[in-house]
Amino acid sequence: MNRQESPERPGMAALVVDREAHAREIARFLRKIVRRPDTDPADPSAMTCAIWTRAIADDGYGRFSITRDGREYTVKPHRYAAALYLGVPVLAGQVIEHVVCDNPVCVHVDPDPLVGHLWPSTQSENLRRMYAKRRGTRWWVRRWSGLGRVERAERSRQLAAAVRNGWDDAAVRAVLLQIDPAQTTLF
Repeated sequence: MNRQESPERPGMAALVVDREAHAREIARFLRKIVRRPDTDPADPSAMTCAIWTRAIADDGYGRFSITRDGREYTVKPHRYAAALYLGVPVLAGQVIEHVVCDNPVCVHVDPDPLVGHLWPSTQSENLRRMYAKRRGTRWWVRRWSGLGRVERAERSRQLAAAVRNGWDDAAVRAVLLQIDPAQTTLF
């Protein structure tokens, strides 16, 4: 079995998603996302997370397999979404921050930073916002609303399962209430 590399490791300097060259891959990616059906793109305050519903690793973030130059890579869906919707390469090591929602399985990207939940950032900006939102007491302890790694992964899997067959407000709310009641306004 071949070990898959990620763009964060040597071998792929940047994640690039070309709408023509990667059309089949994009279609496969989009089939793995669920959005709330009544979301109004004209109202940025009503924009909800777009939830990645498939493979989720033990860090709580999704995984998506792609092929570049005949090699298979595993990438984080929120990074793939940024490359796709912003039309820019996502460099190895570049931070794609969940600026709005702090939801590891959210892939809602929009060129308008007031609409999208994810945005290219720097590690220092991410840590500054993390501290301001009280997402962790130590910078090296990555948290989703105070959850440890195992708990965050479990909640991500629960959220993905709650919408896998279509958006269900009650199921989403039930999962989020276990995480942080303050986040329910995002859905």
